[in-house]
Amino acid sequence: MENHDKKLDAVIEKMQAALEGMWEQDPEFYAKYPMHFFTEAEEQAIRIVSDKWRLPDEYLYFLKHYVPESVTWSTDEYINLNIYGAKDLPQGQWGYDYNPVTNEAISDWPSNYLVIATDEGDPYCIDLSRGDTATYTAEHGTGTWDFSIAYDHLAQFLHSVLLPHSSEVWETDEEAQYRYYNVLITGEGSNKIKTLLFVKKTFSCDYSQAKAYVEEAPLLVYKGIDLGAAKIEAELKSIGADYEMRQISLNEFLSMVSGEQDANAGEVR
Repeated sequence: MENHDKKLDAVIEKMQAALEGMWEQDPEFYAKYPMHFFTEAEEQAIRIVSDKWRLPDEYLYFLKHYVPESVTWSTDEYINLNIYGAKDLPQGQWGYDYNPVTNEAISDWPSNYLVIATDEGDPYCIDLSRGDTATYTAEHGTGTWDFSIAYDHLAQFLHSVLLPHSSEVWETDEEAQYRYYNVLITGEGSNKIKTLLFVKKTFSCDYSQAKAYVEEAPLLVYKGIDLGAAKIEAELKSIGADYEMRQISLNEFLSMVSGEQDANAGEVR
């Protein structure tokens, strides 16, 4: 069991980092449509699902440490995958084993199947009669449920959300790793005005503050996955800014994110 926990801890950490990377790539979009990912479920939510179902230990551990709010995953495999946390798990069964309109069970649903995620109506389930986390799926809207095994265990299923779109050149096996970078402006470069405008835009500050930031270089302007870092690097090259791009570890990245969250914890918004 301890080995399963370590695998789940590792993949949850990667999922959290991936979400932070998405924020870094498109902050304007995620400011309008925020997604949040916490790692400690409320005791009441865990108690409700534990009382309702006899859950595999591995899956219960996952629910205690995966607490999404408006989080969906999009890859070549998934259009809009919603992996349920404990709070959303009961309602996630609606339309599959239970009809909330008629308040009746749906007879053609396999009674031991628990829906743990959906992708545009296609369910991903575990079979509670097995006691493990082998994950099954079926296409919805065909008139019958024709389930087949999609992943041998939960960690394998979770790793699948980290696979990039085929147009992105990353590793794609179960041990896929993101590469993380810091990008720092180290000087104003060949075009001071363009560099200051870049800083002004990046930090949403006025011209005098942008100038002060550059004078205190090195100035961190990006932290995140390699795809976003490459875009920032290309922009800095185009404006002639002096910059440095440093590869960092996942732990360094998460430490920086955690530090920002702690710094912002006292803010009133």
